Amino acid sequence: MNKTIYQSRAIQAVIVIIAAILLLSIWPLRIFKETVTTSVGSPAEEMQAYTVNEESMVMQTIAAQYDHMNTLHLYLGADAQGSDFYVRILDKDWQQVCEEKVDIDETALPGYQEVEIDVDMEVNALYYIIVQGDQSEIQVMSVPAAMTDMPFLGELYYQDASMDGMSLVADYDYGMPLRKMGMLVCGAAIIIVAALLLLLVKGIYRNREDKLITVEKAFKTVMNPLVAAGTLAALIATFRGTFSHYALDNTVFVISILFLSVILFYGINHSREGQNPVITADYLKSHAGDLLQSICIAGALAACCEYMSGLYDIHHAVAERKEMIWFALSVIAMFRLKDIFRVYNLIYLVAAGIAGRSYYQAHLTEDMDDLNRQVLKYTVWIAILLGFIVIRTVIALCQKKLAKPNVWYSALLLVFFALIIIFRNGRWWTVTMAAAFTLLYLNYGMWEHKERFLTNVLRGAVLQFVLATGYCLLHRPYVTFRNARYTHIFHTVTITATYLTMIECVAAVLLLTKLTKTRKLRDIWKELSFFGVVSSYMIFTMARTAYFAVGATVLFALILIAAGKGKARLLNIGKNLGLLVLSVIVLLPVTFTLQRNIPALVSEPYLYEIEYSMYCPEDVMRGRHADSKNFMRVGRFIDVFCEKIFGIPEGTFDIYGEIKEYQRTHQKQVASLNYVPSVDDLYPAKGSELLLASAGELDENGNPVDIPEDNDYTNGRVDIYRSYIEQLNMTGHEEMGAVLEDGEIATHAHDIYLQVAYDHGIPVGIVFVLVGAATLVASLIYYGKQKKTITYAALPAVITVAVAVAGIVEWIYHLSNPCGYLLMLVITPLFFMEKQAAK
Repeated sequence: MNKTIYQSRAIQAVIVIIAAILLLSIWPLRIFKETVTTSVGSPAEEMQAYTVNEESMVMQTIAAQYDHMNTLHLYLGADAQGSDFYVRILDKDWQQVCEEKVDIDETALPGYQEVEIDVDMEVNALYYIIVQGDQSEIQVMSVPAAMTDMPFLGELYYQDASMDGMSLVADYDYGMPLRKMGMLVCGAAIIIVAALLLLLVKGIYRNREDKLITVEKAFKTVMNPLVAAGTLAALIATFRGTFSHYALDNTVFVISILFLSVILFYGINHSREGQNPVITADYLKSHAGDLLQSICIAGALAACCEYMSGLYDIHHAVAERKEMIWFALSVIAMFRLKDIFRVYNLIYLVAAGIAGRSYYQAHLTEDMDDLNRQVLKYTVWIAILLGFIVIRTVIALCQKKLAKPNVWYSALLLVFFALIIIFRNGRWWTVTMAAAFTLLYLNYGMWEHKERFLTNVLRGAVLQFVLATGYCLLHRPYVTFRNARYTHIFHTVTITATYLTMIECVAAVLLLTKLTKTRKLRDIWKELSFFGVVSSYMIFTMARTAYFAVGATVLFALILIAAGKGKARLLNIGKNLGLLVLSVIVLLPVTFTLQRNIPALVSEPYLYEIEYSMYCPEDVMRGRHADSKNFMRVGRFIDVFCEKIFGIPEGTFDIYGEIKEYQRTHQKQVASLNYVPSVDDLYPAKGSELLLASAGELDENGNPVDIPEDNDYTNGRVDIYRSYIEQLNMTGHEEMGAVLEDGEIATHAHDIYLQVAYDHGIPVGIVFVLVGAATLVASLIYYGKQKKTITYAALPAVITVAVAVAGIVEWIYHLSNPCGYLLMLVITPLFFMEKQAAK
C-alpha cells in the first residue's frame, strides 16, 4: 500500500480494474440480463372474448422457452368489474409455482395488464397459466394461433372445454443472461471506452505534472466516495420505507448502516504505518502450495456442508466424492514440484487415465441421470488421485523421510481406526476416513513446512464461511413465522448451529491469538468483525445447546490463549472478553440488516425441497417486495428469541401486533396445518422446538390455540439416550437408529459417544472416549510447546473441546460432517510433537 506510482498510472489502473470487473460480470458471471419477448396476437387482430370470474377460468398451456419468466402482459377487453384478478402458474406436476394478484387498471382497458411472474422455469417443460376472478369479472381475449408458427403454445381451456386452435393474447417476457451477440457488443464497448479513457488520461498528463502518489492514497480516493454514496443511498432507502414501515425496524436499520459505514471508513482510512503487506509477489511464490491447500480445505468443507444438506442417498454420494477429491488435492498441495513432475508419475497418470476412462465407459448406461453420472465420474477421479498419493507416500517412506512420531497418541488412534474398520457393520465411511487421514498424517510427517498447516486449515475454514455467507446474502432470505430461526446454507437449524460452532472456534482462535500480540484497533479490526459476524449468525439460530457449546468453548479459549501470568492474565482475559462482547454488539444489528435486506433486493431465493413444505410466501419468492412482512423484522426476532432462549411467552414483545396480523392474513394456510411434520424430517432431535407453532395455530373459528409447553430443555434427548443405552452391545449395529419407546426408529443418538458405541460396540465406544481424552491432553501439550512458534497452535485444543461438548447433544462425528472433518484435520500436528520453528 505504501508503494509509490505516478498519478496517471493510478487513474489508468482504476480504469483497467473497473473494465475488468465489468467484463467478468458479462462473462463468465453473466450478471447482466436481457429481456426476450414472445408475443401472441395483437390488438389489430380479430379477437374472441372469454368472461372470467370466480366461477369460470381460462387455462393456457405453454412450454417454457427460457429458464426465467419475468412478466406476462395479458390483454383484457373493455368490460371489467371488481378491483383485481388472479394469475396462477402450475408446473407439469400441477404444483403451483406462482400466484399473482393483479390490480385491474381500468384506464388501460381494453389493453395489456402487466402480471409480475419472476419465476425460474425448466426449458421446454409444460406449464399451465390460469386466469381467475377475485370477486371480479374480466374479459380475457384470444386469437387463432397456429402450432406450426408457435410450437411453444399448447391448448387453451375455458370452463374445462378445449378451445381448439385458440390462444391467449399475451406477451411473454423472459429474462436471460446476455446472448453471444449481446456479450460481444457490450464487451467490445467496454474495451473501446476503457481504451479511449486510457488514451485521454495519457493525453491530459502529457502537458501537466505527473505527481507521485502511494497506492494507499489512490485506494482511499476511489473507495471513500463509493462508501459515502452507498451509505447515503441506504439511508435514503430506509427513510423512504423501502424495507419496512415499522419505526423499530428502520431505527435498527439506520444504526446498522451507520455502524457499517464507520467500519468501512475505518478499514479504508486507518493508519498502516509499520504494517507489512500481506500479499506480495515473493509471498505468492513461496506460499503457492499453502494457498492451494487452503482453497482445497475450503472446498472439502463446502462438500461436507453439501452432504449435511442432502435429502437423498444420491446427494450424499455426490457430496462424499466431492469432499474426497478436494481432500486429495489438499494432500497433494504438500508435495514438492520436483516430486510431482517425475517420469514414473507421468507414466502412472497416463495409465490411470486410460484405465479410468475405460472403467467410466464400461459402467455408464443410457438411463443414468446426471447425479449418478457424477458419482461414477468422481469415483474415477478419486481412484486416480489416490493412486498418485499412495505412490508418492510409499516412495518417500522408503527414503525414510518421516519425522519422529508421537508414539503413544499415534498408537491409540491407530487402534481406534482398526476397530471402526473391523466393527464397521456395513459402513464404508469409516474405512474411507481411516485411509484418507492416515495418508494425510503420513505426508504431513514428511512435509518440510509443518508449521504452516494449522494456518492453512484456519484460512480454509474462513474462506469457506465467507463464500457460504456471501451466497446466503444473495439467495437465502431471512423470513419469519415458519422459519424464524435462520438456517444459513442448511435446511435445519441444528446442522447450522453445529457448523457455526466450528466456525466460531476458528474465529475465536483467530482473534484471541492476534490479541496476544497487539490490541491496536488497526491490527485487530478485521478479526473483531469476523468474530462478530459469525457470532451473529449463531445468535440467529436460537439454538440453546449450541449456545452452551460455544459459551463453554470460547471461555476455554479465553483462558487458554490469554497472555501474561497471575493478575495480568486475569486482566487480559477480562479485556479480551470485553472485546468479544463489543464485536457482537456492533456486528449483530449490521449482520441482521444485511441478511434481512440484501436477499430481498436480489430476489433470487434458493429453497431446499424440504423447505417448500414449511414456508413459501409468494412475496418472498418473487418480485423484490423488500418491505414484505414475511421477511424477518426486529420485533419478531426479539419475540422469538426471548421465547426460545429465556422462555418468555411469545407475544410479550409483539410490539406491532404481528402475530394477530399474520393470523388475520394467513388464516387459510394456518388452519390447514392439521399435521405437524416429523421432527426427524425437520430437526434431527425428537421434540425439537418446531417453529410451526410459533406462527400461531388457529381453531375452527380462527382463534389462537394455546399449545402447552413441556419445558423439556433436552428436546426429547433423554428418552433417546435411554433407548440407545438399553440397546448397546459388544459388536455394534448395522442401522444407526435405535428403537424408541413408542416403536419409532430414531434418526441418530444426538450424542457422538453413544452413537459410536451403538454403531461399533461398547469396547469401541470406550476407546473413542479414550481417544477424545488423549486428544485433549496431546493438544494442550502441543500448545504449551508450540504457542510461541506456531501461530494458531491453540486450534487443536479449542476444536477438540468444541466437538467434545457439542457431541454430548448432537451427532457430529462423521467423515462428511463439518465438525468431524475439521477435528480430524486439526489433530494432524499432534502425531509429530517435535519442536517447530515458524517461518
